[in-house]
Amino acid sequence: MTEAAAPGHTRLRDLPAAFWWLWTAQLVVWIGRFVVPYMTIFLTSSVGMSAGQAGLVVAAYGVGVVVSSLTGGVLADRIGRRKVLLGSELLSVLVLVLVPLVEGPLLTAALLCVYGLFNGAAGPVIHTMVGDLVEPRHRRTAFNYNYWAVNLGYAIGPLAAGFMAEHSFSLLFWCQAALVLVSASVLAAKVPETRTHVPGPDPVAAAPTGADGAAPHAAAVAAGRGRREDGLLSVLSDRVFITFAAVMFVYSCVYVQSTTTLPLVMTEQGHPSSHFGMLLTLNGVLLCVLQLPTARLFNRWSRDLVIVLAIAVTAVGVGLQAAASTLALYAVAVAVWTLGEMGSHPQATSLTADLADPRRRGRYQGVYGLTHSLAMAVGPVAGGFVLDAFGSRVLWLGASALALVVAALLAVTARARQRRVAEVTSADAARRTARSAASASPGPRADPRETAAKHHRDGGETRPVHAAAATPAVAQRQNVPPQP
Repeated sequence: MTEAAAPGHTRLRDLPAAFWWLWTAQLVVWIGRFVVPYMTIFLTSSVGMSAGQAGLVVAAYGVGVVVSSLTGGVLADRIGRRKVLLGSELLSVLVLVLVPLVEGPLLTAALLCVYGLFNGAAGPVIHTMVGDLVEPRHRRTAFNYNYWAVNLGYAIGPLAAGFMAEHSFSLLFWCQAALVLVSASVLAAKVPETRTHVPGPDPVAAAPTGADGAAPHAAAVAAGRGRREDGLLSVLSDRVFITFAAVMFVYSCVYVQSTTTLPLVMTEQGHPSSHFGMLLTLNGVLLCVLQLPTARLFNRWSRDLVIVLAIAVTAVGVGLQAAASTLALYAVAVAVWTLGEMGSHPQATSLTADLADPRRRGRYQGVYGLTHSLAMAVGPVAGGFVLDAFGSRVLWLGASALALVVAALLAVTARARQRRVAEVTSADAARRTARSAASASPGPRADPRETAAKHHRDGGETRPVHAAAATPAVAQRQNVPPQP
């Protein structure tokens, strides 16, 4: 597995100030990510549900996240990223305050579903904004920093949440609401709107013909879909991307067991809530310490190779949980699948950003976010059923085998993704360069055909770009987020 071009070294100052404020807002949210990891324990210990019933209620939350992930991505493209993100956080605060005040499983499930409807939009919108703000050659590093914020928050929050849960589950909801409100304040004060309108045909239509003689995917899209190419249907009919998203959905079903069935298994074995909190903190600390050093190493390798190997390592860690009963053994298993986690999630998210053209970036991230959201709905039910019917050993060994299948499928489909990324990032780089040149020079603007040709060079050979294909760059360069 090889990749067309490896990103160069990215320094902190290569990432814009707005990215760092967005990073800070996300860090605050994840420090207060108390509710979801302890949701199943809350429902079984406080509300009095069985493991299967708790799985269904968590699935109700997952259904809300499913809807909001996709809707959030579409709305981000239509009305703006910043508006959707602020609305998501403020409405989430309202529901978090209400959940501890109600009684009964039905009403609790309904509110958790509503919480999912508001909360689920945030992730895809943040990923979309990172793609808007950061140029292609720095995106892999930017998404690693973005994921590092998540891990840093997990290193700080869950340990405190475990002790709070032993005193009162209401504290989890209210403390998370307070921190989400702080995050929304940072966004409102420091993060600008990043959405830009990119008129005309798909910019990837200007990309060079592939080595196998086939026309670029985007050219085929632009040739026959008319107005439909701007909608969600064009994303859903993108076979390269949808294949990747479907396989990652299966992986996400395995991954979510770490926050749904794992705490149930540990509780059945007699572990207190604080032990699970310690494991989450271990996971966060390892990711916080190792994420950036390993990211520099991963950037030297093909992104697809990194994802495949990382998921294979995850399979080993999940399988080890079948033999775990003590906190020490669980710590070893968590440490192993944490090594896999740091190579899979940020790489896959940056890959999604590179597969999408700017007009539909929110939709692509929304659909990709949908894979994890659907897993949040399907995974707890499937995991709870297997746990109740067959026990934890079958659960962990089956999840491990499923992860190995995912790794194999990603390896088989890697080449198609690499061709697509080369097309899309070439067009995106040309658009950003054209905009930068137009802003820097008071004189006549550079010919967009020359700019596009410059970014289609391969080994010193310039590939011709037809005027009709390059024309959209004229309008596109007027709509690129300003570089600090």
